[in-house]
Amino acid sequence: MFNTAKTMVLLLALLVPFAAHAQAAGKVAVLDPEGAIINTDEAQKRLKALAAQPDFDKDKKELERLAKEGQDMQKQMQKDASIMSAAQKDEARKKLEGKANDIEYLRRKLAGRQQEAMQGVMEDMDGKFKKVVTDLIKSENIGLLLNKRAAMHADNSYDITSRVTEALNKANSQ
Repeated sequence: MFNTAKTMVLLLALLVPFAAHAQAAGKVAVLDPEGAIINTDEAQKRLKALAAQPDFDKDKKELERLAKEGQDMQKQMQKDASIMSAAQKDEARKKLEGKANDIEYLRRKLAGRQQEAMQGVMEDMDGKFKKVVTDLIKSENIGLLLNKRAAMHADNSYDITSRVTEALNKANSQ
């Protein structure tokens, strides 16, 4: 959903200063930076506000309607395929492709608006996120912090994402 390269750069920029100071005996932890921010009360509030906007809601309902129509058209085409002429099949296929294009356009439009809203949240919380993670690294004696998505496997006991979300919620309420 978010630009992974930007997130990796942000996380690396956050971690590089601590790499030299990391203690060999320090704990290992994983963090999903986007997940920590997206699950904050502020981010959820902004997503709800976006969903409540009349034009967003209208597009969402239109997407649902088009998807239903597309499914119905596909079922009808499969049902009638044996009795349809080649020209009728071609016509039905073109209509279905047009419907699929309309669906994809609306899906991308809605996803883009959600991404813009979340990017705004991430930019607004950047300073707080860095401070919260820095404080957690120090207080938990974390010697190595990895992006959760970069780890092949990490037991939930290594995941500090929810603690970061809680700390961000506290920071936002002050």
